[in-house]
Amino acid sequence: MREPMELSRRRLGLLVGAAAFAPLLPARPAFAAPTLLPSGMTWQLLWSPSASADGMRAWETLEDDRADSHPAGAPHIFPEGNNYRFNMHTVDRDTSTDRQRHEVTGNRTSSGYLRWLPGELWRVTYSMYIPSTLKATTTFTHIFQTKMPGSGTAPITVTSLRRVDGRQTIEHKIFEPNILVGRTDLEPLHNKWIDIDYEIKIGDGSSGAVRWVVRNGATTVVDATRTGVDTFLGDRVRPKWGIYRSLGDTSGSLQNCHLLLTNLRSYKAVPGNGGGATRYEGENATISQGVVESNHAGYSGTGFVNGDNVAGSYVEWTVSGTAGAATLRIRYANGTTTARPATITVNGATVAADQAFNGTGAWTTWATATVPVTLGSGSNTVRITANTAGGNPNLDYIEVAQ
Repeated sequence: MREPMELSRRRLGLLVGAAAFAPLLPARPAFAAPTLLPSGMTWQLLWSPSASADGMRAWETLEDDRADSHPAGAPHIFPEGNNYRFNMHTVDRDTSTDRQRHEVTGNRTSSGYLRWLPGELWRVTYSMYIPSTLKATTTFTHIFQTKMPGSGTAPITVTSLRRVDGRQTIEHKIFEPNILVGRTDLEPLHNKWIDIDYEIKIGDGSSGAVRWVVRNGATTVVDATRTGVDTFLGDRVRPKWGIYRSLGDTSGSLQNCHLLLTNLRSYKAVPGNGGGATRYEGENATISQGVVESNHAGYSGTGFVNGDNVAGSYVEWTVSGTAGAATLRIRYANGTTTARPATITVNGATVAADQAFNGTGAWTTWATATVPVTLGSGSNTVRITANTAGGNPNLDYIEVAQ
């Protein structure tokens, strides 16, 4: 669950008319398999900041009131519990006084910042809360962009809140030459947490592609893809989040408002296996008494399986093979100091009655257990069943090598 947000009295006073608190909602279901990911590739998680632990160190750069137009409202961007909050007031101005801007850029890690380069496929996922005070406008109101670094450069892609025929919408576009990727009505998404899943294949000319997914709870309201587009200007690509809007709106929609972000993740597409192994992600398996989660960094794919703390809970995969010997590699994490033994079966036959999954030191520290198995020709079932009341360890994936 997300932690409740706490506002100082000063910040609360500055946000007259804005929704001060956002409701707490349970974790979202895992996203469907992304369509831009080629066969044989998988998503490698490289950035997963925590607002409460990492604070503003999560970002490569910070653009908070660059013109120093409203020092009494500073900071306009700050961590609040597990969320990043972006405040915008009607008096705020950018260095170009016909607009307003409070944004963060990039993905900073402990070893530097991530570089999104030509030919690569990147993915970002995040949850976003748009209060009804942050409205669509007749001019531009951007809340996410991809750009190349440097001042004066145009966006590559933008997620915007735009009025279309009088309706409030949220849309994603290739900025030039103004190619719409997807659009949906904004008002049904106001005052609730929604989930964004965004992929960008970085390519010059017509070699790029983007996919934009918007989910409202368990309902997918947009799943749109554009291929054959230009997604590279020069140097590298960098994501930006925040509120960047024109003062030229004619609908009367500009007011004090804010935007909340949480559960931010960045992934890079990498080869899915090595040494002749085939990888099977836990989130695509059959799960008995457990859920798919993504709250511990370092996993492959879109998440891992967190089984219930009960004996008999299991995860089962269907794998392909040829008749004969094989090696089963199991990637797991156990953040406790107590082993979590399990029974491993292949096609119902026990191959390890008490496989030890010892503590790995932290839930973000992953280890691999190796088990020799024998497969039949065609489809095989591999099941890992918890032996004790502690349940299974967190299970990321299995790999089968023959």
